[in-house]
Amino acid sequence: MNTPTGRTVTPDLSPQFSVNYQGLAAPPTASSPSDVLAIDTVSTQGDATRGGERRWRLSLTTDNIDQVLAQASVLIEGRTTGGRTITDTLAVSATTTLQVQRDFTSSFAVVADYEGDVTASTYGGNDPATEAYEGSQRTIQTSGGTSTTLVNQSFSQSTNQPGGSNGVRYLEIEGSSSGSTTIQRWMSVSNADIFTFLVRPASSSFILTISFTEETENGPETYELDLPIPAGGGWLKIGVPFEFFEGFNPVAARAGGNGPLTSIDLSADRDVTYAIDELVFGKQGVGGRAEFHDFERTTLAYGPPFCTGNSYGFAMGTDSVSTASDGLTSRRLSGQDCFGYNYGRLYVDVDGSDVLSFRAKGSTDTAGEDVVEVFVQTGGAGGFGGTVSRVAPDGNWKTFEVPISQLGDDPSALLDPGINNIGFNADGTFLLDDVKIMPKE
Repeated sequence: MNTPTGRTVTPDLSPQFSVNYQGLAAPPTASSPSDVLAIDTVSTQGDATRGGERRWRLSLTTDNIDQVLAQASVLIEGRTTGGRTITDTLAVSATTTLQVQRDFTSSFAVVADYEGDVTASTYGGNDPATEAYEGSQRTIQTSGGTSTTLVNQSFSQSTNQPGGSNGVRYLEIEGSSSGSTTIQRWMSVSNADIFTFLVRPASSSFILTISFTEETENGPETYELDLPIPAGGGWLKIGVPFEFFEGFNPVAARAGGNGPLTSIDLSADRDVTYAIDELVFGKQGVGGRAEFHDFERTTLAYGPPFCTGNSYGFAMGTDSVSTASDGLTSRRLSGQDCFGYNYGRLYVDVDGSDVLSFRAKGSTDTAGEDVVEVFVQTGGAGGFGGTVSRVAPDGNWKTFEVPISQLGDDPSALLDPGINNIGFNADGTFLLDDVKIMPKE
């Protein structure tokens, strides 16, 4: 008999598995000593002696499992034509805490948080005119024979992108059992209790180990989770509540936490090819709050020469970001003109009460108010394009949440056809940070 290695079962995920066999007197049976698993036969094909396949479906018998990730087993038993009993074991992870979805859409997208590559080449040819940038954010490193490919770098839509994602790009990982992929990014998440990500399974099941490293006053602290990924099928959205990790608190000391998150490491227990997307920290029952990495990038961060009335730069340091900011860098602007961010498309499933959020801090160096107007464009669909004005307070950070209903008439246009531009008109001197579309809390 040929039995797969493992499956994960949740209230929302009832995976199937199949066993190939030959030389048996009858098709094999499946049973479990665990009282949390139900096993149903889906199909039986072929001949038990000459070669056949039987498929089963696993599901939970309870809505409440005390353990965060309970380990169970399924026993596959067959009797040969000679009367000998053969037994294989399928390892099963069962949870009512872990969240797994096959059908999903994204209600969260980061437009610009300035925690990526702040160079002239990646900002539409604009001279950043910035202070020294202390290292790059969201760097991707590999080890032990593992390699990665950023798919859809041309920003064009394709059939192999995650169907419910907020963009077109994702990271494909050619995994090695002796290697890993590490994404580095300094991040403070003060309003989150769950980590979610998208994963495209490999052709065979494997164990994905996810390691979070947090920088505390006592040095680095690492939290690990071994997650069985089922074989085949489409993209999954997996949510891991913080309760999986005792003591996990990825919040910078400036915001009252243990210390920021500094990296996420992913490794597989065998040589497999899989893909990931939308590594996001959010709030259960609400949605995304901060993006670790979603592999998207603006096709053009425009300013001069298209808009010539502003000077631009980037600012770092404790006075350059809000206490609540999830990163280290903000955008510095002065003058009176436009700037913004083109995208091939961003896709978000929102309603009118959800928001375009951004942080802004005005300057006492300007005589009048520091005014910023914001608008969203969807290629003419949904009545979007009108501006909404906000005033940044002098010397203090403020988070603005502009309801989607104030930016356009039909929120569904942000999902289809999607967003192609998020723009601003600035009049004054101020800092800008954390531009996001997200669910209203």
